[in-house]
Amino acid sequence: MLDILTYGLLTFFTFVTVISIVVVIHELGHYYAGRMCGVHAEVFSFGFGPTLFAVKDRRGTIWRIAGLPLGGYVRFMGDAGAASEPDSAKLAEMGAKLGPDADRCFHFKPVWQRAFIVVAGPLANFILAIAIFTVIAAAIGERGYQPIVGNVAEESPAAEAGFQTGDRVLAIAGQDIERFSDIRMALMWRPGEVVTFDIDRSGRQIQLTAAPELRRLPDGFGGYREVAVVGFTPSGEIYQRAYNPVEAVGAGIRRVAGVVSTTGQYVWRIVTGRAPANMLNGPLGIVTVSGQIANGTVDNAPDAGTAVGGLALNLIQLAGFFSIGLGLVNLLPIPILDGGHLVYYAYEAVAGRPLSEKAQAIGFRVGLFLVLGMMLVATWNDLVYLGGLGS
Repeated sequence: MLDILTYGLLTFFTFVTVISIVVVIHELGHYYAGRMCGVHAEVFSFGFGPTLFAVKDRRGTIWRIAGLPLGGYVRFMGDAGAASEPDSAKLAEMGAKLGPDADRCFHFKPVWQRAFIVVAGPLANFILAIAIFTVIAAAIGERGYQPIVGNVAEESPAAEAGFQTGDRVLAIAGQDIERFSDIRMALMWRPGEVVTFDIDRSGRQIQLTAAPELRRLPDGFGGYREVAVVGFTPSGEIYQRAYNPVEAVGAGIRRVAGVVSTTGQYVWRIVTGRAPANMLNGPLGIVTVSGQIANGTVDNAPDAGTAVGGLALNLIQLAGFFSIGLGLVNLLPIPILDGGHLVYYAYEAVAGRPLSEKAQAIGFRVGLFLVLGMMLVATWNDLVYLGGLGS
């Protein structure tokens, strides 16, 4: 009973910490961009729900800590709520009442400033991720397996393609490979697609082609994932690299760019029907992964000091990956998301006038339907995964 309680508390702590950091940084991006453009922020909330503590700063912004510590939001002057939707009645009244002072309202700003404020949220997430992976690269460098083939499974796509033990993978579909994990990332979104491998075999460069197939494999956390693989394992040779501070920045940027590129390819393959959507995860999946990583770190640590250090490192890395995910999701061109607002602003910039209120309302309804649909698929994936834990 105590173990279950401890597992639950650690899972909750990890989830709340990671989500709060990522969402608050996102909202701070909006907030500071708004300040740069002279927009008044009425409220900045750490969390949702009832107010536990609040203070008003000299600019008139109320900074509050709420009872539900799951992220937060910024509410600009003229917003109807935490989602930053315009309140037409309030805007009309405010514009007539304030006159020139209405320039402090978000919705009265030039279109380029509104677009900048909106894009600043996802941009803050990418900057956070770069900072996180830069610090990690500078502190501990990189370590993993060399992209060298070890065992080749019989009757696998790799065996049929002619892979041999000792082959070094140089590139996949034109994408350079530095470590074995790059191979997994390059293949996992390409089930059934014929892929070209550039191989170094005893100093001689050759090309092999293979079509990854979906296999249900253990993920190391007690569950299973369906991923696209060709059927070979790493040789066990270690890849290790240290970075000076300048090189670490480049490593951080490359890490974020790689995740963005891979995720973008995966989403495009889902849209075009070339990849299943089974890797999409929702809140349940985030909670599960957070708990698995945190509890696995603590359980496998030889002492308390190592457990705390390992937990902190994994929390930071997890925040980096979730930050990239939040930034990308918000840039999707779906109304109600930041990307949807940017589409509206692009129309306004080209047409010289905003989209009609009726058209925007329809767009928001469609956007809500799409987001709910994505959440439904993601939640189903989470439930399927949870059902397979320990089986």
